[in-house]
Amino acid sequence: MEIYGMALAGRPGHDAAYDLLERAYRQSVGGPLPPVLQAEGGKPYFLRGRMQFSLSHTRTAAFCVLSRQPVGIDAETVRPVQRRVALRTMNEPELRWLDAQPDADVGFLTLWTAKEAWSKLTGRGLRWQPRAIELTCDPLGVPGEAARFTTRTVGDVIVTVCTRTAEPAEWRWLNTAGSFESLP
Repeated sequence: MEIYGMALAGRPGHDAAYDLLERAYRQSVGGPLPPVLQAEGGKPYFLRGRMQFSLSHTRTAAFCVLSRQPVGIDAETVRPVQRRVALRTMNEPELRWLDAQPDADVGFLTLWTAKEAWSKLTGRGLRWQPRAIELTCDPLGVPGEAARFTTRTVGDVIVTVCTRTAEPAEWRWLNTAGSFESLP
C-alpha cells in the first residue's frame, strides 16, 4: 500500500487530490491513470486494472492511497472540536474512550478519520450515520469486521487509512521540486 500526500498551495482540494492520484499512479504503476468511474454509492474506482484507491483532502493538504485491495483514507486538520459534535457522532464506548484521552481533539479526529476511512473502504460514502459505526478504540477496529487501520499525523493533519487485511504502508510526500520523497 502506498500513501501519497502533497501541500495544496492555494489549489482546490478536490482538483489537487486527483492531480496527486495521477502522479501517484504514474509513480507506482508506471503508466497513465486509467479512467475513473463512480459506483452507485459514489465510491470512485478505476475502470480497469487491479489497483484500488481512495482520496481525501483538507484545506492545506491532499492525500491518496493506492493498494491492490479495497482501501479507504480520510484526513482532518487538528483543531478544537466541540463536545456536542462528539455527542452527535460517537457512541457511548467511543465517548468513554475520548474522555480518557490526554487530548480529546486528537482523539476525536482519530476516531472520525477512522469512521470516514471505513465508510470509504465499504463504499458507504457520506450518507451513513457516524454513530452507527461502532469502533473498538484500543486498537482501532470494527467489531465483527475485517478492518485494519493505520493512523499517522503529517504536519498538523491526522491521516487514517483502512484496509481489510494488514498491509505494509509506504508514505510519500510530493516535494516542491515535483518528486516524491519518503516520509520516515
